[in-house]
Amino acid sequence: MQKTIFQRLLLFSTIIVMVVILFMIVYSENGFNDWCHLNREIIDIQSENKKLDLANRELARTIERLKTDMGYIEHVARHELGMTGKNEIVFRFKEK
Repeated sequence: MQKTIFQRLLLFSTIIVMVVILFMIVYSENGFNDWCHLNREIIDIQSENKKLDLANRELARTIERLKTDMGYIEHVARHELGMTGKNEIVFRFKEK
């Protein structure tokens, strides 16, 4: 009879220790919750990196066109900078 009480007490204390360890794994600093949060953060950063990579590629393409493509340079000068070509006359009309 003494042995069964001891076994029950040992089993109960083992269960308590396991629950405490599980609680520490899940809720402590650097535990499961932090791990999940860091994984979400990694996914967000990777997504932002992909967007920035696409923007960088587009900028590199634009830079290359500005260095080599005279038609593109003319397009930018006319549409973005408001410049005119040689022997062109610009008419400006006042709105009523």
